[in-house]
Formats: sequence, C-alpha cells, structure tokens
Amino acid sequence: MRGKTAIGVHSITRRRLAFLLACLPMLFVPSVAAADLCGATILEDLKLDQDLACTGAGLIVGADGIKIDLNGHTIGGSGSDVGIAVTGRTDISIAGGTVRNFAVGVRVNTSTDVVIKHNEFVENPEGIDCQAGCVGNTIKDNAFRNSSIRGIMLRSNSRDNDIKNNAFTGNRIGILVFGGVDNTLKDNLVSASSLAGIRLNVIATGNVLKHNGVTANVVGIEFIVTPTGTSTGNDLTDNTIATNDCGLKGPTAGNTFKNNSFEGNVADTCS
Repeated sequence: MRGKTAIGVHSITRRRLAFLLACLPMLFVPSVAAADLCGATILEDLKLDQDLACTGAGLIVGADGIKIDLNGHTIGGSGSDVGIAVTGRTDISIAGGTVRNFAVGVRVNTSTDVVIKHNEFVENPEGIDCQAGCVGNTIKDNAFRNSSIRGIMLRSNSRDNDIKNNAFTGNRIGILVFGGVDNTLKDNLVSASSLAGIRLNVIATGNVLKHNGVTANVVGIEFIVTPTGTSTGNDLTDNTIATNDCGLKGPTAGNTFKNNSFEGNVADTCS
C-alpha cells in the first residue's frame, strides 16, 4: 500500500499492550515483556518465553483451569512477596521452571486440583506454602534447595495432598506437616537438612509417609509435642532413614511404623 508505513505484528502488540496495561491493571497478557508480568493476575494459559525478574509479587492465578508453563525459565524475586499465588482456585498446573528468591515460592490457599511439577525452588525461605483449604493437590517431581525455613509447609486444614518424587537438599526443614491431615508423602528424597528432613507437628494425623529416603540430615524424621497437641495416627512404612545425626526424634507413641530401614545413623532414635 503506497503512502502508508508497514508496521509489524510485534510492534502493534507492544503498543496496544502499553495502552491496555495502563487501563487494566488486572490484565492477562499471553506475550509480553517479562517485567510487565510481575504482579499480574493471569486469566488464561501462560507460557513464558523469557525469565521474569520481580521486585515484589510474581504471578497471581486469577481463574480456574489455567496452565502456567514456565518453559525452562526462572521467575526471580528480591527476597519478598510470593512467586506464584493461587487462592480460591481449582484445576491449576504450574510446571517446568525455576522459582527463586521470593519469601514464598508458591502459596496455595483454599484451592483444589492444583498440580505443581517439574520445577526447581531455590533460595526461597519457604518453597511451597500449602495453607488452610489446600485440599487434593499434587506436588511432584520438583527440587527444593536452600530454603531457610522449609521446602514444603502443610498447614492445618490442608488435607488429601500428594507430595511425591520430590528432591530436597540443603533446606532447614524439608517437609513440615503442621497440622495437616490425610496427606501422602511418598518416594521423596530428603537430605542435608539443618534442622529436620521431615517434621510432624501440632495434631498432624492420618498422614502416610512411604518409601521416602531421608538421609544425612541433623534429624531424619521428627515428632513435635506442643501445648496444643501431638502428632498421632500417622503411618510410616518402608522409609529409609540413613546417615542422619538422629534418625527418629521425639515421642512417637500413637503412630504406626512398618518395615522402615535405619542405616548408619549416629543414633537411630533420640528424644
């Protein structure tokens, strides 16, 4: 066309996005500069095409049935806020990348059928925080490293979650079941925790710990007693508890132990 300048699709997209972002702060953008996604509420499937560096919040899941594909990229924070927040949602997938240096890597609150898989959580004080109403979710095939508080937290009123095939190394606590009920921890590898590999605390009950390898931690598996209660009714079966300073710590009465292997601990049990 004579008399007109041809404008590429990419140029049109960026100009239009600049206008829409100014008008609609809670907009989902499928293809946008990475920095523009920080703090955005995601309303449709998202696939990252580059790393995302945020000084505050990362992504906020704003609708059901969304797939967030990190596509091998990193969502990085500045040591505060939440990398990916899921509140009041169902049927969510978060997969395939790294979440680094947020106060919490992923926070799940009052949500079901959330699948978090094939990610690395690095240098977040808390990797995944499964809060009240975190029910029927799956956390699998992830790696958790250098969490200064814990890799995964299952709080009171979190239940029926599957935590499986994850690797934890160099965290303060690998997995903390803090009042969680009827969760399954299976086939996880938990090592080099500075406080405890797996800790059960405050009326955690009905949880199944099966086929986990808990090795080279200060404490392998720990049961805590507090003024508000003890952890009973949990089933520990076929776990390997090896080369820890203390294999099994705390009062374990009221829990079931079957076919667990203790190998090379400084002490297999301690109070």
